[in-house]
Formats: sequence, C-alpha cells, structure tokens
Amino acid sequence: MPIYEDIARDLLEAIHSGQYPVGGLIPTELELASRYDVSRQTVRAAMRRLTEVGAVSRRKGSGTRVETRERPQESFQQTLGSLGDLVALAAATDRDIKRIDTVVMDRKAARRFGCQPGSRWLRIAYVRASTKPKSPPLAWVDCYVEESYAAAVSGIKADRRLICDMIAESYGVIASEVHQSVEAAVIPDDFAKALDAEAGSSALEVIRRYFDAQGRLFEISDSIHPAGRYVVTSVLKRVGNPGPAEGRATRSSGKTRSRA
Repeated sequence: MPIYEDIARDLLEAIHSGQYPVGGLIPTELELASRYDVSRQTVRAAMRRLTEVGAVSRRKGSGTRVETRERPQESFQQTLGSLGDLVALAAATDRDIKRIDTVVMDRKAARRFGCQPGSRWLRIAYVRASTKPKSPPLAWVDCYVEESYAAAVSGIKADRRLICDMIAESYGVIASEVHQSVEAAVIPDDFAKALDAEAGSSALEVIRRYFDAQGRLFEISDSIHPAGRYVVTSVLKRVGNPGPAEGRATRSSGKTRSRA
C-alpha cells in the first residue's frame, strides 16, 4: 500500500473514533509530516484522498476541516469502477519488464492516446503474467509516464504497485480519473511469442489514460490481451425515476477481471 494511503487510513480511523470531531480541524501538513516522518508531499497526497472520499474539506488559510464521521462507502475497497479493481489486478500478477526507453509522441500516437504531439514519455514495456503456475501471460503492456515523473518508476523492476501509486508517493500527484477504452484487436507479430499466442489471432486492446485533479494527463497504458484471458464487464444503473420514455440517461460503472 502506498504510504499516503496508509496515512489516510489512519486519519480516517481517528475521525471515525471521534479523535477529530466533525467541524474541527485536523493537524497541519507540517505537523502530520513530522508525526509520520514523511514529506509534506506525501501528507498532501493523503489529504487529497480524504477530500476525495468526503471526509474532510480544505480551504486555503482555514486548514483541513472534518466533514463527517461516517466511514466512506467506496474508500479503499474494490468497488465497481474504482481503481481498486486495478490494484487487485496488480496484486494478482507480475510484471516481466522487457524494455524501458524514452519516446516522443508523433501526431498519429498523440491522436490515439490524447496527448500533445512532440511530448516526451518514458515507455515501460512489459508482460503482465499471472502468479498462478502454468497460466498463460495475461497481456503485453506499453505504459507511458510523462517524462517529468520518470524518476518515480526508477525501481519498477522490484515494485509490484500500480505505476500511478508510485507517482503519487513520489510527487503527490493522484489519479483522480482513469478513462478506459476497450476495442477488438489482433495479436501483433512482435508480441506473439511473449504472449504464447498466435500472431494475428483475436485480442482485446485496453487503453487507460490517467488524469490528475487538474485534468492533466500524466500516464497512459496500452494493453493487448489475447482472446479468452481477460473480460471487461459493466453494470448500468438508471439515473432518476423510471419512466415510460426510452433512452433515459443511465450511469455506467465498470469492473474488470481476468481469466488468468
């Protein structure tokens, strides 16, 4: 678990127990950094987490105020459509790093991934493999990290966490939203052997784009999953009261799971 999430959990328990009452202030970033022996950036990441789940509110010059003692319903759990699903996937698999290099996005790649042409990214290419014995590889992944955050993944060969969590711990930048697209694809010749699959056979391509609280894209992952090894499911929920009209708005929350 990233350090900032551990701190956020601890503070949530303190709020729930009444140590920090509703309407009161919790200690400052400087005080918490000293208490937990971490940087202020790490504390700031924990504060953002508490803000995201509605436990506290923050105003410049007024400190961090407790808003509720209720335990967040979707905090730190593997809920539909949450980053917890990706955390579970990372915990159940290994990364077999194939190469690490720096790329400059050309116009075609920029349109595909939604980034700026000419922007520089650290590319980490790896095979996502199941920890179960004799299970076939789950995916080939090309992960792109915005170059200014490249130092966060210097130890990736020995680290099984999500790359966005490594960035959050090092820079305090949290993935507020992850946009995911899934489409049919085929296994490229270059990946077939590593995936133990036939070149040109059916696959799913999953592209995820990670945005911070300011809407800035800082990480991209492009995964190729051989057919039958990965499933994406969704649950659609009606928004508002049911009515006779067709096409009423719905909300979708997605969940991913692997067959590996």
